[in-house]
Amino acid sequence: MSENIKRLCDQLIAEPLLHMSLHSKELFHSNVIAWFCERYPEVARDLLSQWVPTRNTSTHRIQREKTNLDLTIEIPGLAPVIIENKVFAPPDELQLERYSAATIERAELEDPRFILLSLGSPNWTSSSYTTSSGLVWRHVSYQDLSKALSERVSGIDGFSGDVLRHYVSFISLLHELADDVANPGPNDPLNLPQSVRELLRPIRLHGAMEKFRYRSVAASLQRSMVSILDVASAEFNVDFTNTSPLIDVFITCQNGDSVGWQYQGEQWRLAIKLKQHAGTSPELKALRHETVRRNYLDWFNFARVTDLIGRDVTDVPKSEARGGFNSYAPDFTYRYRTLPNLTLAELDTLSKHYLAEAKKWI
Repeated sequence: MSENIKRLCDQLIAEPLLHMSLHSKELFHSNVIAWFCERYPEVARDLLSQWVPTRNTSTHRIQREKTNLDLTIEIPGLAPVIIENKVFAPPDELQLERYSAATIERAELEDPRFILLSLGSPNWTSSSYTTSSGLVWRHVSYQDLSKALSERVSGIDGFSGDVLRHYVSFISLLHELADDVANPGPNDPLNLPQSVRELLRPIRLHGAMEKFRYRSVAASLQRSMVSILDVASAEFNVDFTNTSPLIDVFITCQNGDSVGWQYQGEQWRLAIKLKQHAGTSPELKALRHETVRRNYLDWFNFARVTDLIGRDVTDVPKSEARGGFNSYAPDFTYRYRTLPNLTLAELDTLSKHYLAEAKKWI
């Protein structure tokens, strides 16, 4: 894998559009697509007609960040298009759910079509997703966009044509790199090997690709946890803090507290998020720890880890050995064991066990 990643990174280093995109990755792509649709509406109509129906319209208007919509496109002869652009960020169904008829009305578009454009695949059972308000989103990958553009930009001359051909190459390389880096197999470690991180660092994509990899892991776990996650309050989350990605899932109890697990760096954490006593003061922290000790002490049971995945968890951190807890303000209390190079299969096994246990606290 490293040899192919090195080849892709070397090609991306030589691609000027990569360096132009690094300041604002998603906005850069939205701007290129908007410029293309503004400058070459006939070519853009031909491209978009693969995913959007034709319509008897004459309006030519491209809007960026209109009523919090990434990109709205109106081209003569085509239905209006709303594009939600996700490059390294996750295709977020919750965000799509926030769009409503009122949102569309404010955008002043008549019966538009909706496209989720992303580098990674959403966790959908088909190529489309219907929100609770009835809006149907169609997924288009950057690989799809690259192929469609490459078939249509050969006739565009001059500097503009050169830019578009570079853009086709750029997003094709990004897709191939993401496909190699962001989709670990069952026996691959969740964290990127250091050798791969060093290859990605010169192109300033190591953080984005690590987070993207964790998004892929979260999607895989969600699919695997269907039989466990039969409650609507279970939430997977991926974030990037203290220079490293993390993944967690919590189940919300009737009292508003949340019980769950988190993995970051080499730490497997069992955690509680309390609804009460949130804050940053030492007094509130002490109250949280006492509440967790009184109500949730049995949750911090690492004994099954060795049976489940064969890892030694006898090395107890000093804070726990003294009877204490670790915490992050304003509401996160946890204990942990060090599990270096945890694989996707191991995390899947741990998650199934501990989510089943967490449901007992509801």
